[in-house]
Amino acid sequence: MPQFEQVGVFSSLIFWSLVSFAILFVLLKKYAFPPILEALEERESKIRNDISSAEQLRAEGQKIKAELEAELKKAHEKANTIVQLAHDEAKKNQDKLLQETQAKIKQMQQEAEYEIQSSRNKLFNDIRNYAAELTVASVEKFLRKRLDDQTSQELINESIDEVIRSMEQSAN
Repeated sequence: MPQFEQVGVFSSLIFWSLVSFAILFVLLKKYAFPPILEALEERESKIRNDISSAEQLRAEGQKIKAELEAELKKAHEKANTIVQLAHDEAKKNQDKLLQETQAKIKQMQQEAEYEIQSSRNKLFNDIRNYAAELTVASVEKFLRKRLDDQTSQELINESIDEVIRSMEQSAN
Protein backbone atom coordinates (compact mmCIF):
# COMPACT_ATOMS: atom_id res chain seq x y z
CA MET A 1 0.00 0.00 0.00
CA PRO A 2 1.53 3.14 -1.16
CA GLN A 3 -0.14 5.51 1.33
CA PHE A 4 1.57 3.97 4.34
CA GLU A 5 5.03 4.05 2.78
CA GLN A 6 5.27 7.77 3.26
CA VAL A 7 4.91 7.61 7.03
CA GLY A 8 7.89 9.85 7.52
CA VAL A 9 6.30 12.74 5.72
CA PHE A 10 3.02 12.26 7.46
CA SER A 11 4.38 11.69 10.94
CA SER A 12 5.07 15.38 11.47
CA LEU A 13 1.64 16.13 10.02
CA ILE A 14 0.02 13.64 12.40
CA PHE A 15 1.89 15.17 15.32
CA TRP A 16 0.80 18.71 14.51
CA SER A 17 -2.74 17.54 13.85
CA LEU A 18 -2.83 15.92 17.29
CA VAL A 19 -1.37 19.02 18.93
CA SER A 20 -3.81 21.36 17.17
CA PHE A 21 -6.68 19.03 18.06
CA ALA A 22 -5.59 19.01 21.73
CA ILE A 23 -5.37 22.81 21.78
CA LEU A 24 -8.74 23.09 20.10
CA PHE A 25 -10.20 20.62 22.58
CA VAL A 26 -8.77 22.53 25.57
CA LEU A 27 -10.12 25.83 24.21
CA LEU A 28 -13.50 24.31 23.50
CA LYS A 29 -13.61 22.73 26.94
CA LYS A 30 -12.65 25.98 28.63
CA TYR A 31 -14.73 28.45 26.62
CA ALA A 32 -17.33 26.73 24.45
CA PHE A 33 -18.52 23.69 26.38
CA PRO A 34 -19.53 25.47 29.65
CA PRO A 35 -22.01 27.83 27.97
CA ILE A 36 -23.35 24.99 25.81
CA LEU A 37 -23.71 22.68 28.84
CA GLU A 38 -25.26 25.52 30.82
CA ALA A 39 -27.75 26.17 28.01
CA LEU A 40 -28.54 22.44 27.84
CA GLU A 41 -29.05 22.32 31.63
CA GLU A 42 -31.29 25.41 31.50
CA ARG A 43 -33.28 23.84 28.70
CA GLU A 44 -33.57 20.58 30.62
CA SER A 45 -34.78 22.39 33.79
CA LYS A 46 -37.19 24.45 31.71
CA ILE A 47 -38.60 21.29 30.12
CA ARG A 48 -38.90 19.66 33.56
CA ASN A 49 -40.68 22.77 34.91
CA ASP A 50 -43.00 22.81 31.89
CA ILE A 51 -43.80 19.12 32.38
CA SER A 52 -44.46 19.75 36.08
CA SER A 53 -46.67 22.74 35.27
CA ALA A 54 -48.53 20.71 32.67
CA GLU A 55 -49.13 17.94 35.19
CA GLN A 56 -50.37 20.49 37.74
CA LEU A 57 -52.66 22.05 35.14
CA ARG A 58 -53.92 18.59 34.18
CA ALA A 59 -54.60 17.80 37.84
CA GLU A 60 -56.40 21.14 38.28
CA GLY A 61 -58.37 20.48 35.09
CA GLN A 62 -59.46 17.09 36.40
CA LYS A 63 -60.37 18.66 39.74
CA ILE A 64 -62.43 21.36 38.00
CA LYS A 65 -64.02 18.71 35.79
CA ALA A 66 -64.97 16.67 38.87
CA GLU A 67 -66.40 19.80 40.55
CA LEU A 68 -68.40 20.68 37.45
CA GLU A 69 -69.72 17.13 37.19
CA ALA A 70 -70.73 17.27 40.87
CA GLU A 71 -72.46 20.62 40.32
CA LEU A 72 -74.17 19.26 37.22
CA LYS A 73 -75.34 16.25 39.20
CA LYS A 74 -76.66 18.55 41.94
CA ALA A 75 -78.42 20.66 39.31
CA HIS A 76 -80.04 17.54 37.84
CA GLU A 77 -81.14 16.43 41.30
CA LYS A 78 -82.50 19.90 42.05
CA ALA A 79 -84.35 19.96 38.72
CA ASN A 80 -85.79 16.51 39.43
CA THR A 81 -86.86 17.72 42.88
CA ILE A 82 -88.53 20.79 41.38
CA VAL A 83 -90.31 18.66 38.80
CA GLN A 84 -91.45 16.24 41.53
CA LEU A 85 -92.70 19.14 43.68
CA ALA A 86 -94.58 20.61 40.72
CA HIS A 87 -96.08 17.20 39.99
CA ASP A 88 -97.12 16.80 43.63
CA GLU A 89 -98.61 20.30 43.70
CA ALA A 90 -100.54 19.62 40.50
CA LYS A 91 -101.81 16.35 42.00
CA LYS A 92 -102.90 18.19 45.17
CA ASN A 93 -104.69 20.85 43.11
CA GLN A 94 -106.35 18.16 41.01
CA ASP A 95 -107.47 16.29 44.14
CA LYS A 96 -108.74 19.52 45.72
CA LEU A 97 -110.67 20.44 42.56
CA LEU A 98 -112.09 16.92 42.40
CA GLN A 99 -113.22 17.11 46.04
CA GLU A 100 -114.81 20.53 45.48
CA THR A 101 -116.61 19.24 42.39
CA GLN A 102 -117.82 16.17 44.25
CA ALA A 103 -119.06 18.38 47.11
CA LYS A 104 -120.95 20.60 44.65
CA ILE A 105 -122.44 17.57 42.92
CA LYS A 106 -123.49 16.14 46.29
CA GLN A 107 -125.06 19.45 47.29
CA MET A 108 -126.91 19.70 43.97
CA GLN A 109 -128.07 16.12 44.37
CA GLN A 110 -129.36 16.86 47.88
CA GLU A 111 -131.15 19.97 46.64
CA ALA A 112 -132.71 17.98 43.78
CA GLU A 113 -133.77 15.25 46.21
CA TYR A 114 -135.29 17.88 48.53
CA GLU A 115 -137.12 19.47 45.61
CA ILE A 116 -138.38 16.05 44.44
CA GLN A 117 -139.51 15.23 47.97
CA SER A 118 -141.29 18.59 48.26
CA SER A 119 -143.01 18.07 44.91
CA ARG A 120 -143.94 14.54 45.92
CA ASN A 121 -145.38 15.71 49.26
CA LYS A 122 -147.34 18.45 47.49
CA LEU A 123 -148.63 15.97 44.94
CA PHE A 124 -149.67 13.54 47.69
CA ASN A 125 -151.45 16.36 49.53
CA ASP A 126 -153.23 17.37 46.32
CA ILE A 127 -154.23 13.76 45.69
CA ARG A 128 -155.55 13.43 49.27
CA ASN A 129 -157.51 16.63 48.90
CA TYR A 130 -158.98 15.52 45.59
CA ALA A 131 -159.71 12.06 46.95
CA ALA A 132 -161.42 13.62 49.95
CA GLU A 133 -163.42 15.90 47.70
CA LEU A 134 -164.29 12.95 45.50
CA THR A 135 -165.35 10.91 48.50
CA VAL A 136 -167.42 13.74 49.91
CA ALA A 137 -169.01 14.40 46.54
CA SER A 138 -169.73 10.70 46.05
CA VAL A 139 -171.21 10.30 49.49
CA GLU A 140 -173.37 13.41 49.04
CA LYS A 141 -174.72 12.18 45.79
CA PHE A 142 -175.14 8.69 47.10
CA LEU A 143 -177.08 9.94 50.04
CA ARG A 144 -179.28 12.14 47.86
CA LYS A 145 -180.14 9.37 45.59
CA ARG A 146 -180.42 5.83 46.34
CA LEU A 147 -179.69 4.30 43.06
CA ASP A 148 -179.01 1.00 41.47
CA ASP A 149 -175.61 -0.16 40.21
CA GLN A 150 -175.84 1.60 36.86
CA THR A 151 -176.75 4.89 38.48
CA SER A 152 -174.03 4.51 41.09
CA GLN A 153 -171.49 3.87 38.30
CA GLU A 154 -172.66 7.02 36.53
CA LEU A 155 -172.39 8.86 39.82
CA ILE A 156 -168.79 7.69 40.30
CA ASN A 157 -167.86 8.71 36.74
CA GLU A 158 -169.49 12.07 37.28
CA SER A 159 -167.56 12.55 40.54
CA ILE A 160 -164.29 11.64 38.82
CA ASP A 161 -165.03 14.15 36.07
CA GLU A 162 -165.71 16.84 38.66
CA VAL A 163 -162.44 16.10 40.46
CA ILE A 164 -160.56 16.22 37.15
CA ARG A 165 -162.15 19.57 36.29
CA SER A 166 -161.35 20.83 39.75
CA MET A 167 -157.69 19.76 39.34
CA GLU A 168 -157.49 21.41 35.93
CA GLN A 169 -158.90 24.63 37.33
CA SER A 170 -156.49 24.65 40.24
CA ALA A 171 -153.60 23.89 37.86
CA ASN A 172 -154.58 26.89 35.71
